[in-house]
Amino acid sequence: MSEKAKLLIKVVNILLSCFIICTTLSYTEHSLGTNLVKIVIGFLIILVTIGTINFKRYKWITWLIGVGFILPLCLMLFGVYNYNMTQSFKYLFFFSFYLLLVICLSSVYRDKIDVFLFIWQISLSLVLFFLFLVYRGLSFNLMYLLTATLSGQRYGQFLLTQRYGMGFSNVNTLALFSTLLMFCSFYFLYKGKNKLFSLINILCSIIFVLNAESRTPMVLMIVMFMSVVICRIKNDNIRFVTQTIVLILEILFSILFSNLFIAGNTTSLLYQRINEISSYRLSFGTSAIGILKSSGSLLLGIGPLNSTYITEDIFGRLLTLDNSLEYFVFTLGIIGTILIYIYLFYLFFCINRSKSKLGFVSTTFYFTYSIFENIIFLPSSPVSVLILTIIFILMRNYTEQQQQI
Repeated sequence: MSEKAKLLIKVVNILLSCFIICTTLSYTEHSLGTNLVKIVIGFLIILVTIGTINFKRYKWITWLIGVGFILPLCLMLFGVYNYNMTQSFKYLFFFSFYLLLVICLSSVYRDKIDVFLFIWQISLSLVLFFLFLVYRGLSFNLMYLLTATLSGQRYGQFLLTQRYGMGFSNVNTLALFSTLLMFCSFYFLYKGKNKLFSLINILCSIIFVLNAESRTPMVLMIVMFMSVVICRIKNDNIRFVTQTIVLILEILFSILFSNLFIAGNTTSLLYQRINEISSYRLSFGTSAIGILKSSGSLLLGIGPLNSTYITEDIFGRLLTLDNSLEYFVFTLGIIGTILIYIYLFYLFFCINRSKSKLGFVSTTFYFTYSIFENIIFLPSSPVSVLILTIIFILMRNYTEQQQQI
């Protein structure tokens, strides 16, 4: 590797660390302009790396660009989407910006996934430790917190046992970044690297999650554990078949979940059970479909819009679309959602064929998270920046290997 290439990687490492720190702080009550700073840093990463990227290696992204950018843009220009053109153009800009950022990062770290994940791990550790020192207030009455979370009694009478955000504007955001730290730490613990540091991070993440009293990370921890167990199957054929079954179950669940909230048969026992499991995301989707039918097209949706804008300006904060399937049906309609998820599961299928253990854990983690939070190909989502970069790295390696066969 040339000295110029080494210098470039060092620069990107520093910029990525600053980007992660600013992204995390931008979700806090005192963001201090970090929301803008992270955009500037992301632009700098693109600027210093774009000249080194061979875009021919990323032809497989064409489908995503077509469905996520070109198709909505054409429908906007032809007047099909006209709810709020300014917001739609803004969304498409950030969609393109973050997609390009992920491509740049996947190119730089294509053979350095360990470095990429370590930067995430150390950056998240530093910023969460800083927030802990500033805000304090954590409760170590962990059994009480766990019981309150599982039983739904998450707003206790005592201040120290109420839901706690450690400076984040939303308590669930503390859980989100703690979960990402846990994901990176589990990786290094599995690989046998940075064992003590990773174990401490996992324990701290669990404490943060319990204080936030968020249920989603608990589901994700179970999913990560089960994914690791599957990855430890020694027989390659059995492991591949098991992973394929998991992928098929994800596809079937997506079809079932979509059918339930679009049909809106709220009285059925299956609807009620899945609604409870998804923390009532299903009923939010059904309500959103009712609004969509009166102000847009069920087949084509209302147009590309930021999820925060939808929650505040369209729904008046009465409901929110945290589930990715519901978000895409509302914005891109049934047709757009089918196209998006065909591409998503195409990526999952290719990574499964590559027999990458990290790829299987990452895709399963990504899909499970999307049930509870809107993250699939979502611009600016920290989960997408982390996991999509891993997926793009593995996808690029897979396509290059296929071309050599």
